[in-house]
Amino acid sequence: MGPSYHRHVGVAASPGIAIGKAFTHAEVRPRVPQRRISSSRVKAETERFTEALNSVGDAVRRTRDRVEIEHGPDLAQIFEAQLAMLADVEVRDRTLGIVSKRLWPAERAFAEVMSELCAKFEQIENEYLRARVGDLRDIEQQVQNQLSGGALPGLQTLRSNTVMIARDLLPSEVAQLGRRLVTGLVIDVGGATSHTSIIARSLGLPTVVGTENASRRIKSGSRVIVDGDEGVVHTLPTAPVLRYFRRERRRQLRRERELSERRDLPSVTADDKKVQLCANIDLPQEVDVAVANGAEGVGMCRTEFLYLGQRLPDEQQQYESYRTIVEAIAPQPVVIRTLDLGGDKLSHAVDSLPEANPMLGWRGIRICLDTPDLFKTQIRAILRAATAGTARILLPMVSSLDEVDRARAVISESAAELAAAGIEHRDDIELGVMIEVPSAAIMAGQFASQVDFFSLGTNDLVQYTLAVDRGTARVASLYDPLHPAVLQLIRQVGEAAREAGIPAGICGEMASDPEAAVVLMGLGIMQLSVSPTALPELKEVVRATRLADAIDLADKSLHLTSGAQVRCLVQERVGEALRVARPRRREGGMP
Repeated sequence: MGPSYHRHVGVAASPGIAIGKAFTHAEVRPRVPQRRISSSRVKAETERFTEALNSVGDAVRRTRDRVEIEHGPDLAQIFEAQLAMLADVEVRDRTLGIVSKRLWPAERAFAEVMSELCAKFEQIENEYLRARVGDLRDIEQQVQNQLSGGALPGLQTLRSNTVMIARDLLPSEVAQLGRRLVTGLVIDVGGATSHTSIIARSLGLPTVVGTENASRRIKSGSRVIVDGDEGVVHTLPTAPVLRYFRRERRRQLRRERELSERRDLPSVTADDKKVQLCANIDLPQEVDVAVANGAEGVGMCRTEFLYLGQRLPDEQQQYESYRTIVEAIAPQPVVIRTLDLGGDKLSHAVDSLPEANPMLGWRGIRICLDTPDLFKTQIRAILRAATAGTARILLPMVSSLDEVDRARAVISESAAELAAAGIEHRDDIELGVMIEVPSAAIMAGQFASQVDFFSLGTNDLVQYTLAVDRGTARVASLYDPLHPAVLQLIRQVGEAAREAGIPAGICGEMASDPEAAVVLMGLGIMQLSVSPTALPELKEVVRATRLADAIDLADKSLHLTSGAQVRCLVQERVGEALRVARPRRREGGMP
């Protein structure tokens, strides 16, 4: 028997459906020589490595410039991060140190340094920073190709309606792809937050990553369907499967046109109650997508992207990055979350000790308050950027009022220093706290009198409340944002905010779930912040929901005993409205 229809399950990285012929992209890695060199070769090897870095730097700058012309400056900033890695003095010095001390050729020394650096990044719990391993490997391959005299495998043989299949695709390679030729991507490794995935989303390429072995099993020329919504790749589809996905693709295109036509409609409930919809962003280039999808502000701007290299970002670098974001979405507000990393991820800059459980250790506001120079540099940059629009400061991992008092003191001191130096800044900036630790939720009434707003970080709040690590497969099923215990805490936070006259929003993934969004509105959370691409459909959910119904079912949800019961109640009460707002694929439609 010949090959037959097969499904490869991975991770949905970029939405949409692509249908085309597979092109299996061979990964060609130059051989790293294991020999030793003579001491007389050290100088020449040093010069060869330096020239390779310079040549790759020139190539990355050309890619950056082309991407900026074709797709705008925001997407081009991804390659600025790669240039920063190339300019990293520590990587260069460590490589050349190995060359001179161990008498290794540059290829072997550089591979050793990059292997250690990649291993360090892969241990990072923060998903976004862990995904930066792709950029490190991109730089490594380009430098190794330069040292070996080779070049990146060419992509010039592509034809129209091609689905690219690869074990790994580097950001620089994805940036070379033409949308008219490549309709979708399938990659064995990586996650949804990698720069490869971010570029794919920006290019509108349906993408599935983490398929593990698709590149070994799918032959070039095979018909392939990429389901970027569900994270599934269909190879050699039967005629009924092919008809189904062609129909779904047409339906999606109609739906996209409808949402585009409705994006300027107000985000109000069916009974005319206002709900503010904002965007969570990881990178400056996501602001354009947020604005295009009708974001009414940035509900949370993560700042970890600035801490990618071996050197900490200085005040000017941070100021320029924050200002770009604040300007792009002005006059709407931008909530900038201060650094939320642990000491183990900043070991090159701060004194840290090994921790048995970093998630409950020295991280977030704790490390910032213990390293005031690090914290003050970021605060000064935010105060300066705030002059370009409306910026707010959000403190993560807060568990006590003392932390808020100490943070305010740093903010006041930073503003005084800027004023004394005659540097333009805002000293009336609003300060909020993330409610992600149960102690903060329980003491919300006390916190409400000391801050200007609340932002519920439900990803961690759920984990800490239910004692569940959602990254642990055996207990992941216990992670449920709609667990009544979690809802009780959210209700408590919302009531404390209303009594104090301050806003309370949510910036966790929970708000992207239509069923959860309805419950949140019923609990009095009227600001929802989600990923930029989730905004259009969330607005449809809001507009299809009567707040009176949401309040009624939220009240009843608090007396149930499980998240499953809550979901059943939501479907019973507002299920029809949700189906109209967010049409799903027809049940049983998939052959």
